[in-house]
Amino acid sequence: MHLKKGLNFIGLSLILMIVLAACAKKETAAVISNQEASLSSIDFEYNGSIFNTLVSGNNINLSRVLPYGVTKATVKNIYLAENCTANIKAGDVVNVSNNTTSIVVKNTSSQKENSYQLQLTARNYISVVDKYGLLQTLGNKIVDKNKNPVSLAGNSFFWSNNGWGGENYYKSQVVSWLALDWGTSIVRAAMGVDDNGGYLSDKLGNVTKVKTIVDAALANGLYVIIDWHTESAYKYSDEAVTFFTEMATLYGKNDNVIYEIFNEPLDISWPKVLKPYAEKVITAIRKVDPDNLIIVGTPTWSQRVDLAAADPITISNNIAYTLHFYTVYHKQALRDVATAALKTGLPIFVTEWGPIGYTQNDPEAELWMEWCRTNMISHLAWSVNDKAEEWSIARPGTFNLTTWEDANLTESGKLERKFIRSWIK
Repeated sequence: MHLKKGLNFIGLSLILMIVLAACAKKETAAVISNQEASLSSIDFEYNGSIFNTLVSGNNINLSRVLPYGVTKATVKNIYLAENCTANIKAGDVVNVSNNTTSIVVKNTSSQKENSYQLQLTARNYISVVDKYGLLQTLGNKIVDKNKNPVSLAGNSFFWSNNGWGGENYYKSQVVSWLALDWGTSIVRAAMGVDDNGGYLSDKLGNVTKVKTIVDAALANGLYVIIDWHTESAYKYSDEAVTFFTEMATLYGKNDNVIYEIFNEPLDISWPKVLKPYAEKVITAIRKVDPDNLIIVGTPTWSQRVDLAAADPITISNNIAYTLHFYTVYHKQALRDVATAALKTGLPIFVTEWGPIGYTQNDPEAELWMEWCRTNMISHLAWSVNDKAEEWSIARPGTFNLTTWEDANLTESGKLERKFIRSWIK
């Protein structure tokens, strides 16, 4: 036993010496690398939104462009190697220009210098609506004013119903923040209808909330969906006609506006119930607004686009059809159904989708986003709210803030922001 302990001690001593030697080598390597003059990243701030950069060799570019018309941005953070200084620091203001700005980094220990070329760029069009104009269907695509396919990415607000919590986010500053910080190109006002606190019990209050979102979307140059948010719309077709006639009268001349006349129908008949309801409401809208896009819900919580594809609406042009998916439930089988519907020529619009929740690791969401990108399908993430459910993007109380930091977002919010920021611009 004593001999074994002695051998163990010698063995441990040898291992310790090897580890210490390896650490010494690593320290030496670190010291050598610290002689370099380098910059790993630089962040800029504009109106509270942080714009990160990508460093490639000696070139630095924004990971997303600044808004149209921006001429200056403020340095928020600069990340330099140890012992390094630069001719730019946090708080400095940099011009947005076609010309590059030289950033010189100097290592005060080795006296080495390195020069980087910074390019700050702003969007070259006023707004997404200015760029694309009135959206129209062409075959199975939604196209812009020049007949080019368009795919938008944005946010759906929660039910507007009084007392449900989501109404706290029906504010113009929320729309403005999503436009600036997330780069959202479309928002959706989900007006509750027949449930408690909805349109049928408080028409003025709910219409006012919808108008707040629509007016803010117009001010920010975004597309906006006016959504009759119910699972039983066909029971209230007269009320739907009244509401959408009012909306078309107020907003029908704006290219921004899209009408969604039935959120999520239950498992009910397309030819006997849904299609007749849709035709009634479409007819009313077209009496006022002859050309803005109208989106029609499909059976089984807007998943059976195949049924609409087999019997599409023909009484009016510029009609698209709703597809909803939530990645914890809906996978390749639903994508196959939707792909088959597309092949028949059916234009599809994802007015609502949700990630698995509570994590930024959602492989199924990645697959759905790739499907949307490949097929040029527009999509809106559910939902702008802080309710304790897996699809809320914000943490409690965020609606009181004028700017949202990462700490104010849920994991779902961070994931959805990543998709929206990186979407086709």
